[in-house]
Amino acid sequence: MGLTALALLQEIRGLHLHRAGSVWLLPPLLHGWAMLVANVAFYVYICWIAFWFIRGTAGRERFFVVGWFVGLLLWPLKIFWPRSAMPIGHIGAFGLAIALFAALALLLDHSTVDSSGTTNPA
Repeated sequence: MGLTALALLQEIRGLHLHRAGSVWLLPPLLHGWAMLVANVAFYVYICWIAFWFIRGTAGRERFFVVGWFVGLLLWPLKIFWPRSAMPIGHIGAFGLAIALFAALALLLDHSTVDSSGTTNPA
């Protein structure tokens, strides 16, 4: 929950600062087609991880995981439609806020799960 709060604060702080830099996921260590291929491969890997993390969760946990990944999954729009960079930043911050509230709800949940898989209130 602390890491989610820190990421949300950094995202909110980044929305108000002017970011004059690259919109690529990976820093521009490579040039031309190599940089494009490396970023596309990294994005596909993030999508694959997001799919398996989201698939493995349910309920409030799913809100937490989706909140974390929503900003990253919308990343290509920043390149193909540069005017969308600020709205995507707001959507990413909103997703992290949802993840923070989901983490808080999970932390404050008073139910326990026994070995048979049924939920018993504490």
